[in-house]
Amino acid sequence: MPTLVETSAAHAMPPPAFTSDAPVPQSLAFQLTGIFASLRRLADLQLTIWLTRIKMAAVRLLLFALCALFALLLLIIAVIFLYAGLYHVLTDLLAIPTAWALLIFAAVHMVIAVLPGILAIALLNRRGDRRKLGATS
Repeated sequence: MPTLVETSAAHAMPPPAFTSDAPVPQSLAFQLTGIFASLRRLADLQLTIWLTRIKMAAVRLLLFALCALFALLLLIIAVIFLYAGLYHVLTDLLAIPTAWALLIFAAVHMVIAVLPGILAIALLNRRGDRRKLGATS
């Protein structure tokens, strides 16, 4: 029966045939496969980065919209209380009849509604004057 030393000597591996430190030449197909795998990984990472940024932007946009809606709700409530307080001042403190107080509210709203229209017409006419001046020069 062979001993352990004799068995390991019989099954010993031959020394490697290529012992140089130079890299082993690889086929062009293998190199191209490696390059394409690297490019695929790079594209996958870039896509992941873009998707993460899009998600972050969507969350920021959603938070902004929710904050804006909450601010709008608070603004509406503030205007309601402002009208109630102003109505109280007009009717109780200044003793103006209810009908006249409501007409005052209507007149103020009419003026506020008409002012942007007048401003827009003035801006449009001013642009028309600039075009006329530029055409005659």
